[in-house]
Amino acid sequence: MQNFKIDISTLVIAIIALGFTIWQGKEQIKHNHVSVEPRFTSYFSTNGKEKQWGIYILNNGLGTGFVKELTVLVDGVEVPNHERGKFYSAINSLKLNPLCFLLGGPRENDSFAVGEEIFLIEAQPENTALAPKSCAKDRLLLMKYQKERLNYILEVESIYGDKFEYSYSNNTQTKI
Repeated sequence: MQNFKIDISTLVIAIIALGFTIWQGKEQIKHNHVSVEPRFTSYFSTNGKEKQWGIYILNNGLGTGFVKELTVLVDGVEVPNHERGKFYSAINSLKLNPLCFLLGGPRENDSFAVGEEIFLIEAQPENTALAPKSCAKDRLLLMKYQKERLNYILEVESIYGDKFEYSYSNNTQTKI
């Protein structure tokens, strides 16, 4: 009878230990996913020292982000894709001169390495033949419009397949 009591208590302790091991394994998986999560932020910069003037995006997370989709909106309406990119369409929709800006942006299946920063819309250097003299007005309008009229939504995926959506207008990233 005494051996039976020892066997039951051993079984209970083993079941509790197994439960903790399963819980710990699940928590480790969550930790692994979070530890390689890309984290995006985007901002408008007028940093003359760094020769930055425009909209930039940065992956300041701990993992690479793989681009799944980019949606660019002007006044809440999605702009069409253009052979020169969606930000080209956005500049046209905003009635700004595309010659005043260098236009970039990620494409589907591009990746953002940890710490990678790229320009989305950047002002043409003022002293180049490509930038017309009227660009000062367009640059100031872009500074205003990027707060009031321009938005973009970037859908990315981590190496584990976790999906995230970044919104420029409110500078937030959410898991989807």
